[in-house]
Amino acid sequence: MPQLNLPTNFRTPAPIWIGLSVICVLIALTAGCGDKFSDLEVLPTESYMKKPGDFLGNTYSIRAQIDSQVKWDKAVGRILAVVPESGGARLPVFVPNGVGGNLHIGQRYEMRARIEAGGLIYVESLRKY
Repeated sequence: MPQLNLPTNFRTPAPIWIGLSVICVLIALTAGCGDKFSDLEVLPTESYMKKPGDFLGNTYSIRAQIDSQVKWDKAVGRILAVVPESGGARLPVFVPNGVGGNLHIGQRYEMRARIEAGGLIYVESLRKY
Protein backbone atom coordinates (compact mmCIF):
# COMPACT_ATOMS: atom_id res chain seq x y z
CA MET A 1 0.00 0.00 0.00
CA PRO A 2 1.53 3.36 -0.97
CA GLN A 3 2.28 5.76 1.80
CA LEU A 4 1.38 9.44 1.69
CA ASN A 5 4.33 11.67 2.26
CA LEU A 6 2.86 14.91 3.53
CA PRO A 7 5.04 17.85 4.40
CA THR A 8 5.70 18.14 8.12
CA ASN A 9 4.00 21.51 8.23
CA PHE A 10 0.82 20.19 6.53
CA ARG A 11 -2.34 21.28 8.35
CA THR A 12 -6.00 20.70 7.57
CA PRO A 13 -7.91 23.98 7.43
CA ALA A 14 -9.82 24.80 10.61
CA PRO A 15 -13.23 25.17 8.88
CA ILE A 16 -13.09 21.51 7.83
CA TRP A 17 -12.51 20.39 11.43
CA ILE A 18 -15.26 22.65 12.70
CA GLY A 19 -17.68 21.32 10.07
CA LEU A 20 -16.82 17.71 10.89
CA SER A 21 -17.22 18.39 14.61
CA VAL A 22 -20.67 19.94 14.08
CA ILE A 23 -21.79 16.96 11.98
CA CYS A 24 -20.55 14.50 14.63
CA VAL A 25 -22.38 16.36 17.40
CA LEU A 26 -25.63 16.43 15.40
CA ILE A 27 -25.41 12.71 14.68
CA ALA A 28 -24.74 11.97 18.36
CA LEU A 29 -27.69 14.11 19.48
CA THR A 30 -30.19 12.62 17.05
CA ALA A 31 -29.07 8.99 17.17
CA GLY A 32 -30.58 8.19 20.53
CA CYS A 33 -33.51 10.58 20.53
CA GLY A 34 -35.95 8.87 18.20
CA ASP A 35 -39.60 9.71 17.91
CA LYS A 36 -41.27 10.49 21.24
CA PHE A 37 -44.34 8.53 20.11
CA SER A 38 -42.73 5.49 18.50
CA ASP A 39 -41.48 3.92 21.72
CA LEU A 40 -44.91 3.90 23.34
CA GLU A 41 -47.43 1.11 23.61
CA VAL A 42 -50.86 1.86 22.17
CA LEU A 43 -53.51 2.33 24.87
CA PRO A 44 -55.61 -0.85 25.01
CA THR A 45 -58.93 1.02 24.98
CA GLU A 46 -61.23 -1.92 25.74
CA SER A 47 -59.24 -2.91 28.83
CA TYR A 48 -58.91 0.74 29.87
CA MET A 49 -62.69 1.24 29.69
CA LYS A 50 -63.27 -1.79 31.93
CA LYS A 51 -60.65 -0.98 34.58
CA PRO A 52 -59.00 2.44 34.16
CA GLY A 53 -57.30 2.12 37.56
CA ASP A 54 -55.09 -0.64 36.19
CA PHE A 55 -53.38 1.88 33.92
CA LEU A 56 -52.60 4.67 36.42
CA GLY A 57 -49.19 6.29 35.93
CA ASN A 58 -48.56 4.65 32.56
CA THR A 59 -47.88 6.52 29.33
CA TYR A 60 -49.38 5.44 26.01
CA SER A 61 -49.79 6.46 22.40
CA ILE A 62 -53.34 7.12 21.21
CA ARG A 63 -54.20 7.69 17.55
CA ALA A 64 -57.65 9.19 17.43
CA GLN A 65 -60.06 11.54 15.72
CA ILE A 66 -61.63 14.41 17.67
CA ASP A 67 -65.35 13.74 17.97
CA SER A 68 -66.41 16.69 20.15
CA GLN A 69 -65.22 19.30 22.60
CA VAL A 70 -66.83 18.60 25.96
CA LYS A 71 -65.45 21.53 27.96
CA TRP A 72 -62.98 24.39 27.56
CA ASP A 73 -61.51 26.62 30.25
CA LYS A 74 -59.21 29.43 29.13
CA ALA A 75 -56.93 29.03 32.16
CA VAL A 76 -56.77 25.23 32.17
CA GLY A 77 -57.39 23.57 28.80
CA ARG A 78 -59.99 21.37 27.18
CA ILE A 79 -61.68 18.06 27.57
CA LEU A 80 -62.25 16.34 24.25
CA ALA A 81 -64.12 13.21 23.27
CA VAL A 82 -62.00 11.26 20.79
CA VAL A 83 -62.63 8.10 18.77
CA PRO A 84 -59.53 5.87 18.89
CA GLU A 85 -58.25 4.40 15.64
CA SER A 86 -57.84 1.08 17.46
CA GLY A 87 -61.61 0.88 17.97
CA GLY A 88 -63.77 0.89 21.03
CA ALA A 89 -65.84 3.60 22.64
CA ARG A 90 -65.18 7.32 22.62
CA LEU A 91 -62.57 8.38 25.16
CA PRO A 92 -62.45 11.61 27.16
CA VAL A 93 -58.99 13.20 27.05
CA PHE A 94 -57.69 16.30 28.78
CA VAL A 95 -55.50 18.62 26.67
CA PRO A 96 -53.88 21.33 28.83
CA ASN A 97 -53.34 24.84 27.49
CA GLY A 98 -50.06 25.07 25.64
CA VAL A 99 -50.18 21.50 24.35
CA GLY A 100 -52.72 21.86 21.58
CA GLY A 101 -53.12 24.77 19.23
CA ASN A 102 -56.26 24.99 17.15
CA LEU A 103 -58.00 21.67 17.65
CA HIS A 104 -61.05 20.99 15.50
CA ILE A 105 -63.66 18.27 15.35
CA GLY A 106 -62.74 15.71 12.72
CA GLN A 107 -58.98 16.23 12.95
CA ARG A 108 -56.83 13.17 13.62
CA TYR A 109 -54.00 13.23 16.13
CA GLU A 110 -51.40 10.95 17.58
CA MET A 111 -51.21 11.71 21.28
CA ARG A 112 -48.70 10.95 23.98
CA ALA A 113 -50.91 10.50 27.02
CA ARG A 114 -50.42 9.59 30.67
CA ILE A 115 -53.15 8.01 32.79
CA GLU A 116 -53.63 10.15 35.89
CA ALA A 117 -55.62 9.82 39.14
CA GLY A 118 -59.23 8.88 38.55
CA GLY A 119 -58.31 7.37 35.17
CA LEU A 120 -57.97 10.78 33.49
CA ILE A 121 -56.21 10.59 30.12
CA TYR A 122 -53.81 13.56 30.27
CA VAL A 123 -52.34 14.49 26.86
CA GLU A 124 -48.66 15.47 27.17
CA SER A 125 -48.09 16.15 23.47
CA LEU A 126 -49.83 15.59 20.16
CA ARG A 127 -49.34 15.85 16.43
CA LYS A 128 -51.62 15.62 13.40
CA TYR A 129 -51.51 12.58 11.18
